[in-house]
Amino acid sequence: MGTVFGSEKTVKIGVLAHRGEEVARKMWQPTMEYLTRSVPEYRFELVPLDFKKLYNAVGEKQVDFVVVNTGQYIELEATYGISRIATLTNHGPDGCLCNRFGGVFLTKADSPIHTLQDMKGKTLLSVDKSSFGGWLMQLREMRAVGIDPESDMSVKTLGDHEKVVLGVLNGEGDVGAIRSDILERMASEGKIDLNDIKVINKQVTTGKFPYLYSTRLYPEWPFSKLENTDDHLAQLVAVALLEMPEESDAAKAAKIRGWSVPSDYNPVHELYRELKMGPYKDLGKFSLIDVLKKYWILLALALAFVVHLIASLRKVRHQQLLLQKEKAALDEAHAKLDHANSLVMESIGYARKIQEASLPDKHALDGAIADIFVCWEPLHVVGGDYFWIEQIGNKCFIVVIDCTGHGVPGAFMTMVASAALHRALHDLKMADPAELLHEVDERVRMKLRQDYPDTDSDDGLDCAICVYDIDTSTITYAGANLPLIYVENGTLNEIKPTRASLGYRSIRPKKSFENHTVHVNEGVSFYMLTDGIPDHMGGAPRRLLGRKRLGEIILHNQGLSMNEQMKHIEMELEAYRAGEPRRDDMTLIGFRPR
Repeated sequence: MGTVFGSEKTVKIGVLAHRGEEVARKMWQPTMEYLTRSVPEYRFELVPLDFKKLYNAVGEKQVDFVVVNTGQYIELEATYGISRIATLTNHGPDGCLCNRFGGVFLTKADSPIHTLQDMKGKTLLSVDKSSFGGWLMQLREMRAVGIDPESDMSVKTLGDHEKVVLGVLNGEGDVGAIRSDILERMASEGKIDLNDIKVINKQVTTGKFPYLYSTRLYPEWPFSKLENTDDHLAQLVAVALLEMPEESDAAKAAKIRGWSVPSDYNPVHELYRELKMGPYKDLGKFSLIDVLKKYWILLALALAFVVHLIASLRKVRHQQLLLQKEKAALDEAHAKLDHANSLVMESIGYARKIQEASLPDKHALDGAIADIFVCWEPLHVVGGDYFWIEQIGNKCFIVVIDCTGHGVPGAFMTMVASAALHRALHDLKMADPAELLHEVDERVRMKLRQDYPDTDSDDGLDCAICVYDIDTSTITYAGANLPLIYVENGTLNEIKPTRASLGYRSIRPKKSFENHTVHVNEGVSFYMLTDGIPDHMGGAPRRLLGRKRLGEIILHNQGLSMNEQMKHIEMELEAYRAGEPRRDDMTLIGFRPR
């Protein structure tokens, strides 16, 4: 702790002076005076510090508390063991309490830049490469959609959020990166007109967050104690901060509402882990020193064992020979296993070629369908999703199938389903979707002997069938757990399927399948999909994409051709997952009849 003046003990509080010492003193000196009044027997002294000096001051214990930005807190916590005792709260425009903030991508209102991908090849103005709200938040979002700022754009740092805003408006750069609340504050001070500005990647939160923002939200700046600071003093300071009146000189000077209990900073740790920065810069690296630190006990025991082994060599020589023989046998077994595994992988790879070759050509309906896309992506080398596209006479058949399991088991099921469908269409000349579903169900049960007591097969599939009648310009649909989505006049409609699957020994359809007919008007788009699409996991918070968000994506891209729609939908699904691995095969077919 600091020096003593009379009966008062001096407590030093280091503050990040990212806008200069004079501005820092103007903002934070009233807080020092407030704490001196609120915590008897202590005098609080402000120590403004730039980025480098602040780290040195904490490392050398020259201060007792620090007020730093959110990102610096994570680094100082990991390096020097500081701990947060309160989190800053801001004034929302409507007077709400706001202890989170985000990052903003901004450009001119008339700029042709609308999405993050549009920023490639442009000039980006940022505050500083160490600024959490003016760089790191935005860096995470750019990398999440495959943008590398080092190679995909030119980046300039201006050192101040307001300079970045004015720089974009003055044409110094195409895009700016700042923290949330800067635009609203500058507008309220008459420095800018929000109508001149467009926010890129604008977010809408379900919680009450009143500012424009483009990134995920993170906790505000923390007020933290050093590891050696007295816990009782820290408790007194925390209570004083939590009781700071909103109308106090301290809150007004700092342009804040006050302080709240410490927030959860795990979202900040996640950012640093993704970017491999700060305490996570060596994440994934494993050096010899790491091995020694982690396994020193095992290494010491191994060394003792070797010494003992040498001393007892005559006694254990026979055992060593036996071990060598066993090792040779094990190596031989491993070699055989590797060879067998190689053969299996070759077989699966060949199975992929066979499965792809068995898929229909999406251009098979070019005479009847104006535009179509097919997105078929197995989770593994081969998959359990399948589709069928064929024109027979004046009718076009479009079928989407989702079989039990993934990989090889799922691929075998697609063969059974494909054979059943081919028989129904070509041998039995069936054209009614509901009857086709019933026939495939019966055929799958028969092929898998699911109605016999001596079988343990309990596999099956979900299926959606559309029949487009060229003469009547109608589409008749029937579904087993897979819906039909169509967009007409800017409105998204969903025809729900019968809640029943095909096959399965233990599950029988509870009711017959039902046909639904849609008259095909000009410009109507239809979409068929398996559940691997809405079951994408991602977002913040982490959750399933769901059909509602998928519908919003489909509506958002209606003005594009089907091929362009597929590209945009795939990009938005990838962005939503944000690195989360896929969990299922996925198939999506979109088409517009003529």
